[in-house]
Amino acid sequence: MINDGINDVPDKTIAIFSGQQVYDKELSQERILGMLKKPDKKREWFSPNFYRCLPLTIGNQYGFVITSEFDIGFEWNGQDKPEDTKIYIDNKVNSFSYPRTISNFGHGIVTIHPPYFLRTPPGVNLITMNPPNYVIPNVTVMTGVIETDNLRRSFTFNLKIQIPNIETVIPAGYPLAAFMPIPRYYSDEFNLDFAENIFSKEIIDEEIKADYDTNKYRKEVEPNLKNRVGKHYMQGKDVYGNMFKDHQKP
Repeated sequence: MINDGINDVPDKTIAIFSGQQVYDKELSQERILGMLKKPDKKREWFSPNFYRCLPLTIGNQYGFVITSEFDIGFEWNGQDKPEDTKIYIDNKVNSFSYPRTISNFGHGIVTIHPPYFLRTPPGVNLITMNPPNYVIPNVTVMTGVIETDNLRRSFTFNLKIQIPNIETVIPAGYPLAAFMPIPRYYSDEFNLDFAENIFSKEIIDEEIKADYDTNKYRKEVEPNLKNRVGKHYMQGKDVYGNMFKDHQKP
């Protein structure tokens, strides 16, 4: 049994299982990895200035994306039954593909069944999400949090069609959805609180001044600099030149 204390998924590893869940047992690891991968840091719709924004560039690379070997098209008539959403695989009505794509829940939801399932180390969930900074017209990827360290079966990705009576096509190889590992309970344990309840007035005033000075610098100095967008943040330092203790680069 996976994650029984003896047969644990290694730390910082997501194990891919094929076999009984694969519709074609000849589906190779190479083909699976063609549908399942880390996202690239580039986006076709980004201009060069976007890549000078470190949060966007790093965000592009977060998690993993799933893709299809086929063009997937669908159209929803606005009603609530599963049959009210038509799905087209390479322009043909079909519900059998890699990944398998069906209308299961109704309400304009398209369900993606990948030909593999995933297991994570003990205490690590997977969260499903929209592919980071990929634009899928007329589609919202539904967010779900799955205990993939415990779940002994596959799970699905669900796409919600936004506007009825519009034919939408996602081309082969384009990200359909994404997932990211997160420690269980990690975000649940965070609370919101005002700085006044945590820090001294001196510390608070210091941070407020740093924010003010940063905005002033960006307004008065950066416009005269070449490649000015997010320069300090990209270099991992504040407006006074203090280096971040731990800085992530793209």
